[in-house]
Amino acid sequence: MTQTMKDKNNAAQRRGRPGQRQQERLVRIARRRRRRQIILASSITLVVLVIASLTFLEYRQVTTQQEVAAQKLKDQRATATTTVHNQQATATQIVAAPTQTAAAKIAIPTQTAAANVTATAVVQATVTVASSEVQAATGAPMPKSGPTSPPAVTQKTNTFPGNLKYIDIKEGTGAVVQKTSTVNVEYTGWISKTGKKFDSSYDHGGQPFSVQLGQGKIIPGWDQGLVGMKAGGTRRLLIPAALGYGAKGYPPVIPVNAELTFDVTVLSVQ
Repeated sequence: MTQTMKDKNNAAQRRGRPGQRQQERLVRIARRRRRRQIILASSITLVVLVIASLTFLEYRQVTTQQEVAAQKLKDQRATATTTVHNQQATATQIVAAPTQTAAAKIAIPTQTAAANVTATAVVQATVTVASSEVQAATGAPMPKSGPTSPPAVTQKTNTFPGNLKYIDIKEGTGAVVQKTSTVNVEYTGWISKTGKKFDSSYDHGGQPFSVQLGQGKIIPGWDQGLVGMKAGGTRRLLIPAALGYGAKGYPPVIPVNAELTFDVTVLSVQ
Protein backbone atom coordinates (compact mmCIF):
# COMPACT_ATOMS: atom_id res chain seq x y z
CA MET A 1 0.00 0.00 0.00
CA THR A 2 2.76 2.32 0.98
CA GLN A 3 4.76 1.42 -2.08
CA THR A 4 1.81 2.08 -4.32
CA MET A 5 1.38 5.63 -2.97
CA LYS A 6 5.07 6.44 -3.52
CA ASP A 7 4.86 5.25 -7.08
CA LYS A 8 1.87 7.51 -7.70
CA ASN A 9 3.66 10.56 -6.24
CA ASN A 10 6.77 9.87 -8.31
CA ALA A 11 4.66 9.54 -11.41
CA ALA A 12 2.95 12.87 -10.65
CA GLN A 13 6.29 14.59 -10.19
CA ARG A 14 7.55 13.21 -13.49
CA ARG A 15 4.45 14.40 -15.22
CA GLY A 16 4.97 17.97 -13.81
CA ARG A 17 8.62 18.43 -14.82
CA PRO A 18 8.12 18.74 -18.60
CA GLY A 19 5.76 21.70 -17.99
CA GLN A 20 8.32 23.54 -15.89
CA ARG A 21 11.01 23.05 -18.50
CA GLN A 22 8.68 24.44 -21.14
CA GLN A 23 8.01 27.51 -19.07
CA GLU A 24 11.70 28.01 -18.43
CA ARG A 25 12.37 27.68 -22.15
CA LEU A 26 9.70 30.24 -22.93
CA VAL A 27 11.19 32.62 -20.36
CA ARG A 28 14.62 32.22 -21.96
CA ILE A 29 13.16 32.86 -25.40
CA ALA A 30 11.42 36.00 -24.14
CA ARG A 31 14.64 37.23 -22.57
CA ARG A 32 16.57 36.65 -25.80
CA ARG A 33 13.84 38.45 -27.73
CA ARG A 34 14.05 41.43 -25.38
CA ARG A 35 17.85 41.49 -25.70
CA ARG A 36 17.59 41.43 -29.48
CA GLN A 37 15.04 44.24 -29.37
CA ILE A 38 17.30 46.30 -27.08
CA ILE A 39 20.31 45.65 -29.32
CA LEU A 40 18.30 46.55 -32.44
CA ALA A 41 16.93 49.74 -30.86
CA SER A 42 20.41 50.72 -29.69
CA SER A 43 21.83 50.08 -33.15
CA ILE A 44 19.14 52.16 -34.81
CA THR A 45 19.69 54.97 -32.31
CA LEU A 46 23.45 54.88 -32.93
CA VAL A 47 22.96 54.98 -36.71
CA VAL A 48 20.56 57.93 -36.39
CA LEU A 49 23.07 59.78 -34.19
CA VAL A 50 25.91 59.13 -36.67
CA ILE A 51 23.79 60.33 -39.60
CA ALA A 52 22.71 63.42 -37.66
CA SER A 53 26.32 64.21 -36.72
CA LEU A 54 27.52 63.84 -40.31
CA THR A 55 24.63 65.99 -41.55
CA PHE A 56 25.42 68.70 -38.99
CA LEU A 57 29.13 68.67 -39.85
CA GLU A 58 28.36 68.95 -43.55
CA TYR A 59 25.93 71.80 -42.86
CA ARG A 60 28.54 73.65 -40.79
CA GLN A 61 31.12 73.16 -43.53
CA VAL A 62 28.79 74.55 -46.20
CA THR A 63 27.79 77.46 -43.96
CA THR A 64 31.43 78.27 -43.21
CA GLN A 65 32.31 78.22 -46.90
CA GLN A 66 29.41 80.57 -47.65
CA GLU A 67 30.47 82.94 -44.86
CA VAL A 68 34.08 82.95 -46.10
CA ALA A 69 32.94 83.64 -49.67
CA ALA A 70 30.63 86.45 -48.51
CA GLN A 71 33.40 88.05 -46.41
CA LYS A 72 35.85 87.77 -49.32
CA LEU A 73 33.37 89.48 -51.65
CA LYS A 74 32.75 92.19 -49.04
CA ASP A 75 36.50 92.77 -48.64
CA GLN A 76 36.97 92.97 -52.42
CA ARG A 77 34.18 95.55 -52.70
CA ALA A 78 35.65 97.55 -49.80
CA THR A 79 39.10 97.47 -51.41
CA ALA A 80 37.72 98.60 -54.77
CA THR A 81 35.77 101.43 -53.11
CA THR A 82 38.83 102.56 -51.15
CA THR A 83 40.95 102.54 -54.32
CA VAL A 84 38.43 104.72 -56.17
CA HIS A 85 38.19 107.16 -53.26
CA ASN A 86 41.98 107.38 -53.01
CA GLN A 87 42.27 108.10 -56.73
CA GLN A 88 39.63 110.82 -56.50
CA ALA A 89 41.29 112.35 -53.44
CA THR A 90 44.78 112.52 -54.97
CA ALA A 91 44.00 115.58 -57.10
CA THR A 92 42.70 117.64 -54.19
CA GLN A 93 45.51 116.55 -51.85
CA ILE A 94 48.23 117.81 -54.21
CA VAL A 95 47.71 121.42 -53.15
CA ALA A 96 46.84 120.64 -49.52
CA ALA A 97 48.98 122.18 -46.79
CA PRO A 98 52.15 120.27 -45.74
CA THR A 99 52.53 118.50 -42.40
CA GLN A 100 52.68 120.49 -39.16
CA THR A 101 56.49 120.46 -39.03
CA ALA A 102 56.88 121.77 -42.56
CA ALA A 103 54.13 124.31 -42.02
CA ALA A 104 55.88 125.67 -38.92
CA LYS A 105 58.99 126.37 -40.99
CA ILE A 106 57.01 128.59 -43.33
CA ALA A 107 55.17 130.41 -40.55
CA ILE A 108 51.84 128.62 -40.67
CA PRO A 109 50.24 128.62 -37.18
CA THR A 110 50.44 125.29 -35.35
CA GLN A 111 47.25 123.28 -35.66
CA THR A 112 45.85 120.52 -33.49
CA ALA A 113 45.39 117.02 -34.90
CA ALA A 114 41.63 117.52 -35.01
CA ALA A 115 42.04 120.77 -36.94
CA ASN A 116 44.34 119.07 -39.43
CA VAL A 117 41.76 116.34 -40.01
CA THR A 118 39.05 118.95 -40.52
CA ALA A 119 41.27 120.93 -42.91
CA THR A 120 42.02 117.83 -44.97
CA ALA A 121 38.32 117.02 -45.22
CA VAL A 122 37.55 120.56 -46.38
CA VAL A 123 40.42 120.55 -48.88
CA GLN A 124 39.13 117.33 -50.41
CA ALA A 125 35.68 118.86 -51.00
CA THR A 126 35.09 119.94 -54.61
CA VAL A 127 32.36 121.78 -56.49
CA THR A 128 31.04 120.48 -59.80
CA VAL A 129 30.95 123.24 -62.40
CA ALA A 130 29.50 122.66 -65.87
CA SER A 131 31.64 123.28 -68.95
CA SER A 132 29.40 126.16 -69.93
CA GLU A 133 30.15 127.90 -66.62
CA VAL A 134 33.89 127.39 -67.11
CA GLN A 135 33.64 128.85 -70.59
CA ALA A 136 31.66 131.82 -69.25
CA ALA A 137 34.34 132.50 -66.63
CA THR A 138 37.40 132.13 -68.84
CA GLY A 139 36.06 132.98 -72.29
CA ALA A 140 37.38 129.70 -73.73
CA PRO A 141 36.19 126.07 -73.85
CA MET A 142 37.36 123.86 -71.01
CA PRO A 143 40.44 121.79 -72.02
CA LYS A 144 40.15 118.01 -71.90
CA SER A 145 43.53 117.74 -70.15
CA GLY A 146 46.19 119.98 -68.67
CA PRO A 147 49.27 120.89 -70.77
CA THR A 148 52.16 118.46 -70.34
CA SER A 149 54.59 121.38 -69.88
CA PRO A 150 54.12 125.06 -68.95
CA PRO A 151 53.01 127.05 -72.02
CA ALA A 152 55.26 129.95 -73.00
CA VAL A 153 54.17 133.35 -71.72
CA THR A 154 55.37 136.88 -72.45
CA GLN A 155 53.66 138.83 -69.67
CA LYS A 156 55.58 140.60 -66.92
CA THR A 157 56.83 138.66 -63.90
CA ASN A 158 55.91 140.15 -60.53
CA THR A 159 57.09 139.24 -57.03
CA PHE A 160 55.25 138.83 -53.73
CA PRO A 161 57.07 138.91 -50.38
CA GLY A 162 58.90 135.65 -49.67
CA ASN A 163 60.22 135.38 -53.24
CA LEU A 164 56.85 134.21 -54.57
CA LYS A 165 56.67 135.22 -58.22
CA TYR A 166 53.60 135.41 -60.40
CA ILE A 167 52.57 136.25 -63.93
CA ASP A 168 49.06 137.45 -64.78
CA ILE A 169 48.44 135.59 -68.03
CA LYS A 170 44.88 136.89 -68.29
CA GLU A 171 43.17 139.60 -66.27
CA GLY A 172 39.75 138.67 -64.96
CA THR A 173 36.73 140.93 -64.87
CA GLY A 174 34.76 139.47 -61.95
CA ALA A 175 34.98 139.66 -58.17
CA VAL A 176 38.41 140.18 -56.61
CA VAL A 177 39.97 137.44 -54.48
CA GLN A 178 40.55 138.57 -50.89
CA LYS A 179 42.75 136.99 -48.21
CA THR A 180 39.83 134.99 -46.80
CA SER A 181 37.78 134.43 -49.98
CA THR A 182 36.44 131.05 -51.00
CA VAL A 183 37.46 130.41 -54.60
CA ASN A 184 36.67 127.80 -57.21
CA VAL A 185 39.59 127.24 -59.56
CA GLU A 186 40.96 125.05 -62.34
CA TYR A 187 44.71 124.43 -62.24
CA THR A 188 47.69 122.59 -63.68
CA GLY A 189 50.96 122.06 -61.79
CA TRP A 190 54.50 121.28 -63.00
CA ILE A 191 57.88 120.70 -61.39
CA SER A 192 59.74 123.91 -62.30
CA LYS A 193 63.14 122.25 -62.77
CA THR A 194 61.99 119.54 -65.17
CA GLY A 195 58.75 121.02 -66.53
CA LYS A 196 57.03 117.72 -65.74
CA LYS A 197 53.30 117.90 -65.00
CA PHE A 198 52.34 116.26 -61.71
CA ASP A 199 48.65 117.16 -61.49
CA SER A 200 45.82 119.00 -63.24
CA SER A 201 42.14 119.44 -62.49
CA TYR A 202 41.53 119.14 -66.25
CA ASP A 203 42.91 115.60 -66.12
CA HIS A 204 40.12 114.72 -63.68
CA GLY A 205 37.23 115.72 -65.90
CA GLY A 206 37.62 119.44 -65.26
CA GLN A 207 36.31 119.14 -61.71
CA PRO A 208 37.07 122.51 -60.06
CA PHE A 209 38.99 122.79 -56.81
CA SER A 210 37.24 124.80 -54.09
CA VAL A 211 39.00 126.20 -51.02
CA GLN A 212 38.87 129.07 -48.55
CA LEU A 213 42.05 131.12 -48.39
CA GLY A 214 43.78 132.24 -45.22
CA GLN A 215 42.89 129.07 -43.28
CA GLY A 216 46.14 127.13 -43.78
CA LYS A 217 44.27 124.56 -45.87
CA ILE A 218 46.55 124.85 -48.90
CA ILE A 219 50.24 125.45 -49.48
CA PRO A 220 51.35 129.03 -48.66
CA GLY A 221 52.21 129.71 -52.30
CA TRP A 222 48.54 129.37 -53.16
CA ASP A 223 47.28 131.11 -50.03
CA GLN A 224 49.33 134.19 -50.92
CA GLY A 225 49.47 133.95 -54.70
CA LEU A 226 45.74 133.93 -55.46
CA VAL A 227 45.02 137.16 -53.57
CA GLY A 228 44.22 140.02 -55.95
CA MET A 229 43.07 137.84 -58.83
CA LYS A 230 39.65 138.40 -60.39
CA ALA A 231 37.08 135.82 -61.44
CA GLY A 232 37.81 134.75 -65.01
CA GLY A 233 41.53 135.51 -64.67
CA THR A 234 44.48 133.15 -65.07
CA ARG A 235 47.70 133.52 -63.07
CA ARG A 236 50.97 131.61 -63.16
CA LEU A 237 52.51 131.05 -59.72
CA LEU A 238 56.25 130.35 -59.46
CA ILE A 239 56.43 128.91 -55.95
CA PRO A 240 59.72 128.38 -54.11
CA ALA A 241 60.11 125.20 -52.05
CA ALA A 242 59.71 127.10 -48.77
CA LEU A 243 56.18 128.10 -49.81
CA GLY A 244 55.40 124.68 -51.25
CA TYR A 245 56.32 121.32 -49.75
CA GLY A 246 59.75 122.23 -48.41
CA ALA A 247 62.43 119.69 -47.51
CA LYS A 248 59.93 116.83 -47.14
CA GLY A 249 58.30 117.12 -50.56
CA TYR A 250 55.23 115.05 -51.37
CA PRO A 251 56.68 111.64 -52.35
CA PRO A 252 56.44 110.24 -54.90
CA VAL A 253 54.64 113.08 -56.69
CA ILE A 254 56.78 116.04 -55.69
CA PRO A 255 60.53 115.80 -54.92
CA VAL A 256 62.13 117.37 -51.86
CA ASN A 257 63.00 121.09 -52.08
CA ALA A 258 61.12 121.34 -55.38
CA GLU A 259 60.10 124.66 -56.89
CA LEU A 260 56.64 124.47 -58.42
CA THR A 261 54.85 126.15 -61.31
CA PHE A 262 51.06 126.44 -61.28
CA ASP A 263 48.70 127.96 -63.83
CA VAL A 264 45.52 128.79 -61.91
CA THR A 265 42.24 130.04 -63.38
CA VAL A 266 39.69 131.52 -60.96
CA LEU A 267 36.17 130.48 -61.92
CA SER A 268 34.27 132.17 -59.14
CA VAL A 269 34.84 134.08 -55.89
CA GLN A 270 32.61 133.89 -52.83
